Amino acid sequence: MSAVEDRGRSGEAERDPRVRGGLRGISVVLVGLVLGAAFWVVGSRRNTRERGGERVRVEAGHRERAVSSSTARGGRGVAPRETTVAGEGRVRGRVVDEDGAPVGEGQLVLWCATAGGEVARIEGGVLTLDEEGRFEGPACSGEVCPELRHPSRVPAEPWIVVSGTEAVLEARALPRLWGRVVDPDGNPVGGAVVVVTLPPDEDDPSAVLPVVSSRTSSDDDGEFSLARIERPPCDPCRQARDACPDPLVPAGDRVLVTARAPGWGPGAREVWLDEADEADALVEVTLRPAAAMIHGRLLDAGGRPLPRALVLARSEARTHEQHRADAGDGTFAFEALAEGSYTLRAIQDGVEVARREGVEPGQEVDLVLEAALRDVELRLGDARGRPWPEVSVEGGPFGRQRSDGDGRVRAERVAPGTYILRIRPGGRAARAYDLEVPASGATEEGSLPWVEEIELGGEE
Repeated sequence: MSAVEDRGRSGEAERDPRVRGGLRGISVVLVGLVLGAAFWVVGSRRNTRERGGERVRVEAGHRERAVSSSTARGGRGVAPRETTVAGEGRVRGRVVDEDGAPVGEGQLVLWCATAGGEVARIEGGVLTLDEEGRFEGPACSGEVCPELRHPSRVPAEPWIVVSGTEAVLEARALPRLWGRVVDPDGNPVGGAVVVVTLPPDEDDPSAVLPVVSSRTSSDDDGEFSLARIERPPCDPCRQARDACPDPLVPAGDRVLVTARAPGWGPGAREVWLDEADEADALVEVTLRPAAAMIHGRLLDAGGRPLPRALVLARSEARTHEQHRADAGDGTFAFEALAEGSYTLRAIQDGVEVARREGVEPGQEVDLVLEAALRDVELRLGDARGRPWPEVSVEGGPFGRQRSDGDGRVRAERVAPGTYILRIRPGGRAARAYDLEVPASGATEEGSLPWVEEIELGGEE
């Protein structure tokens, strides 16, 4: 059929009223189907949206992200981190201390407790306090509980704020551990590094350190303080999240306070917390002038230094006191020691290679590794014996390496011993591997490298 004939037939159809009526009917049906599909899509989006595995419902302006039951609540004391509610209205106010002065540091995280007992974080509800302690953020249809994140303060009482009102929230200071670093004559020692740990004889394995931070320094007056941990009061949101467990996590009631400063030997004191809770009753840690140095050499049987080596010096009278010195060039030295003997341990790649006990300050010590060092090579392959390249090998003498195209990694001058390695082929789970490097039987280096073939299982 020619184009002229086709146009002719088309014109006849247009002039035929029956044909025109049929076309209009089909058009109406098509338009109706399109509009119906559009309204259905819009309605679905208003009520349910799929977003990466989580369902979002919007009902009367209230949006709630619902997560699966396996992630909504991780157990007692675990907040439902993936659950949030949209804000409704605004809350505002300021945070002040016990004297009414602004608390211009820290953040607030706004939580919502609904009448049905559910709790969720409010979207956009992480607020930073300004210099005047002021905040403003979204509210919700239930009770709003601000959670204070501050290094040294907690709410004085449970905080609940209401939309549309100006709240004044009091935050009290955490109790503190107070102390001072002094010399034997009682003079302050400023700039001392102060470290707080649990005592070595603490027999409760579940005890936690009872201070917010374990490290600080003394000021020009030799004084220091550390905030002690204390749970905030239990508000309705924390209660609904099971974040008010009873009994509380056990915190130690005594600590070991150690202080170090250049030119001084380290000092330490065991402190009961109820002895050091007043700023005018400081616990003193006394530093004495540093004893003479301990220095020496760490060498192999051929008089060569050990690569990747270090030496540890631990006080035999004060087991909490330990010093560290690098010895990769064959020499080491310890300064700022206290009186008394020390045990020296030479470590290479995590393995002890030499030890000397009863070393006094002022001594010069030679530590010698009698066994010869040797090179070590790992050959990594699959179940068919084919080399496996780009395998991550970490730990021991290998540091962090990847196997080459032949599936090999190599470490030089390794001491005999057992090394725990972490081996991970690309795209697969890591596995632990115990590498045993035997003594070579030689007194000098130059023997063939120790070769270990490791089968990784799969086929790549």
